[in-house]
Amino acid sequence: MRMKILVTGGAGFIGSNFVHYLLREHPTYEIVVLDKLTYAGRKENLEDVWNKIVFIKGDITEREDVTKAAVDCDFIVNFAAETHVDRSILQAGTFVLADVLGVYNLLEVARESKIRRFIQISTDEVYGHILKGSFK
Repeated sequence: MRMKILVTGGAGFIGSNFVHYLLREHPTYEIVVLDKLTYAGRKENLEDVWNKIVFIKGDITEREDVTKAAVDCDFIVNFAAETHVDRSILQAGTFVLADVLGVYNLLEVARESKIRRFIQISTDEVYGHILKGSFK
């Protein structure tokens, strides 16, 4: 079965590990990675699979980049985000652009392109500090 998956933020630590997982577990899947290659995304994270993926340097805040990357995709898995709570306090606008406008662009393109599934990845930082014990 042909499956084409767009992984945004796929050159970051978690995103690149997901790309490696997909290629290992589903070698027939076509993987498209859209990444801005900022402080979190590094081409080196994908260098061993470079010939097995389609890489597009782009930004989820740019609708054209998302539209181009999503052509004929079945799924979108979004790892692209600004990260680290301390940085969000200092640069709130950057976070709003990526984490709100960027996700909006992905959702709109998914809807317009009839993408079968959109998966939004988040972080444990949304739960805050756990002073005692753990959570699931």
